[in-house]
Amino acid sequence: MKPLAPRGRLRRPFGPLLDVALVHGLLGWLYVAAWAATRPDTLSGPLTSWLPLRRDTFGAVCFALSALAHLTRGLRPQGPPWRAPRGPDGRPGRPRDRLTAVLRTLVGYPLLLWAYLCVNSLTHPQTIDRQLTHFATVPTEGTAAVGCFAASAVALLALRLRAGDPATAAGGDA
Repeated sequence: MKPLAPRGRLRRPFGPLLDVALVHGLLGWLYVAAWAATRPDTLSGPLTSWLPLRRDTFGAVCFALSALAHLTRGLRPQGPPWRAPRGPDGRPGRPRDRLTAVLRTLVGYPLLLWAYLCVNSLTHPQTIDRQLTHFATVPTEGTAAVGCFAASAVALLALRLRAGDPATAAGGDA
């Protein structure tokens, strides 16, 4: 039987909020990515008639929100504070391995962006030399694709090498 939260404590919404940001941010970005692959000329148009937000801006914000939620989720101690084991200093919870959380985020999210840019290069190759976003003039889509692929590969290699290291494998975190 699961232990219940102590009386007088409200359920903390931070974990569920992170889950919603991670999933719905990713879904919002996937919607815009699909739109960009099929209708690239209308990507800079408004998301809806009642919200003056560009579709590509919405996608970029959703992607960043999801990646940040994924990273934050990885950095938080596991479980609610009232069930977390106490550390030697008496504080609840053992923080997760920060480097592993960063590496896991760097494996997945750049690889998603790379896949999106690969689809774009197939559906409308004329944009591969254009700037990636309207936020900055650099990098181009092609340069970003190469950088994302390399960053993901390096992060995955580092994560797997850490998994073989007895110092990090003991915690079972890699």
